[in-house]
Amino acid sequence: MLTPAADSHVAPPLAVVGRLGAGALDMLQVLGEAALLLVATIRHFGFRAPDRERLVLELRRIGTDTLPIAALLSLFVGMVLVVQTADQVREVSQGVLGPIVGLAMTKELGPTMMAFLLAGRAGSAIAAELGAMSVYDEVAALRTIDVDPVRFLVQPRILAATIALPILILYADFIGIAGGAAVVGLDPAIKISVDEYLARMLEWVHLRDVLVGLGKGAVFGLVAALLPCTWGLRTRGGADRIAVSTTAAVVWSFVLILVFDFIIVRATLVVAS
Repeated sequence: MLTPAADSHVAPPLAVVGRLGAGALDMLQVLGEAALLLVATIRHFGFRAPDRERLVLELRRIGTDTLPIAALLSLFVGMVLVVQTADQVREVSQGVLGPIVGLAMTKELGPTMMAFLLAGRAGSAIAAELGAMSVYDEVAALRTIDVDPVRFLVQPRILAATIALPILILYADFIGIAGGAAVVGLDPAIKISVDEYLARMLEWVHLRDVLVGLGKGAVFGLVAALLPCTWGLRTRGGADRIAVSTTAAVVWSFVLILVFDFIIVRATLVVAS
């Protein structure tokens, strides 16, 4: 039998292990629920076409309403890229500005930046909306009147995010590159012309680079809608749990977006080699 002194030395490590185990189980639980929700959503595509009216509504909320902030964000990211890079390569050659901005926007910054924006803006709204519906038994009411919540609530949001994000990425790429061109043309510290900036960029940026970014956008859009839907539908308790689920949905979306970003980049490099 453990003495109190011995027990005080054993308990803290056991408590840490217990917390780690509980955290791992919670993580697996959420991922499992998200996977089941995705399977249920895909299965509904085989039975009946998506509700076009709700799909158009979600496309407007997720895509069109995001355009102003996406333009502002992309513009300044492109401008900052040029200013920062020009300072770093001033002793070498500023001719690399076009390729650096073009490749960064199309392959990495554009997809990741727009995915974070969609997850933070639209994903939080999805989690809060579905969380409120779960807490106040509106989801249960849908089942009562024989309306499938997955088809009615989840499918349009996931499909809209998967469609809208690649389009937002193309939009962000164009605005970011244009912002960089504006700095090249106006900043006296940059010695190359806008024509040279664009010509060098087109030498290095190929169609496959744009397609990699669009492929990332489809995956990131799915993640940025699936996780908020999962957290919204699993919300239980009172109104305070809605805020908890909303925060968790955004954080989980950010983390999984970065995880899938690494997986896609690594797979792309393996295929290219």
